[in-house]
Amino acid sequence: MLKEILSTKNDKQIKDFLEDLHAHDLSEFFEELDDQEKNHIFSLLSDEKRAELVSYLESDDAADLLSELDIEKQVTLVEMMEPDDAVDVIQELEEEEQEELLNRLGKDSEVISLISYDEDETGSAMTNQIIVIHPEMDVKDATKRVIKEVSDVETISTIFVTDEQNHFLGIVPLKMLLKAKTPLLVKELIEDSPYVFDKDLITQSIQSINNYDIYEMPVLNEKHELVGMITLDDALDIYQEEAIEDFEKLAALPETDEDHHALKVAMQRVPWLLFLLALSIPISLVTSLFEHVLATVAILIIFQPLILGSAGNVATQTLAVTLKMLSSNEKGIIKNSTREILTGMINGFLIGLIAVMMTIVFAFINPSLSNQPYLISLVVGLSLWLTIFFSPIIAIIIPVTLNKLKIDPAIASGPFITTIIDIAALFIYFGLATLFLGGI
Repeated sequence: MLKEILSTKNDKQIKDFLEDLHAHDLSEFFEELDDQEKNHIFSLLSDEKRAELVSYLESDDAADLLSELDIEKQVTLVEMMEPDDAVDVIQELEEEEQEELLNRLGKDSEVISLISYDEDETGSAMTNQIIVIHPEMDVKDATKRVIKEVSDVETISTIFVTDEQNHFLGIVPLKMLLKAKTPLLVKELIEDSPYVFDKDLITQSIQSINNYDIYEMPVLNEKHELVGMITLDDALDIYQEEAIEDFEKLAALPETDEDHHALKVAMQRVPWLLFLLALSIPISLVTSLFEHVLATVAILIIFQPLILGSAGNVATQTLAVTLKMLSSNEKGIIKNSTREILTGMINGFLIGLIAVMMTIVFAFINPSLSNQPYLISLVVGLSLWLTIFFSPIIAIIIPVTLNKLKIDPAIASGPFITTIIDIAALFIYFGLATLFLGGI
């Protein structure tokens, strides 16, 4: 649609259309344009609309757009943006550009206080544009303050209350404040509210927002001073980013940009693939340790994929459940882990029993492969049972241990876990074969 209007070459018509367009829709249209068209559109926008557009673009794209402007224009746009959005964009700039822009913004800029937080801390995602009132204020004065500051804040649904030292006391819903009649002090309207701390992990704060079903979560520092809030829409954005990041880690997939060409994507993935290849080498070494039993009972090699595949599938399922529990700070992880292990034991027994019958049938259909069908079926069934029983244990211990060490448990990716379990499964399978079939 924007391309159609651009084809008219009527700048006034284009400008009027752009000013009435929601920033989200504008960003979607903007991404479809070529560089020349983007520059033309950007030149037609007012500063306010430019700031909105930059806020809605992907952070790296917004940073590229911002870096093309002179420093004065950069300062103007950043000051018009929500501080948390501005921080996301500034962090994508080159280090020298960052430093210059931050120096020009000045120490009193709200952006400065946010950019000092690590990206996984709650403070990095909060906004400090909030309305604060005090308990001894009359509701009439409090309402006047809300009206005066409404254009400078992100939302006024929740009004925050602090004492003179900025210690958090609670909240007053806007609806309640507007209904109140003077003379009445704010302290008569204060409600308790859950809160998070600025140094808390952002994932924990998002979970708190979900648990308490709250739209604006107060953020305090270690002195219990109010420093900002996290809104529900910011939490949803972060939750989506975290989910994508965890999915990439779970699949051992390095982060890539959808605009990167095939060669660059390939070069990013090669190190991971080589690492996983190196992890697979021990599987070959384990197999070579049992050459004698394999040479004696060749049928064993036929059932090897069955053992490895079943164990890997169970481990991947348990890993997904464990990561879900860790990411949501779910209580009762011991209880849930016990359930997963018992489930593995039951499934292992049932699948092992079926494998025993399948192996006997297969051995009788192909008698030339073995003259010990019952022992082989016992080895296959028992191996399946033990590997499916132990797989959940490994898939729980590794991510939980990483979490205790303050390492992202999602690093325990599917390929990483399954490779470890494959090695353990081979030792169990060939070890039992050696024990029962006399391979040594």
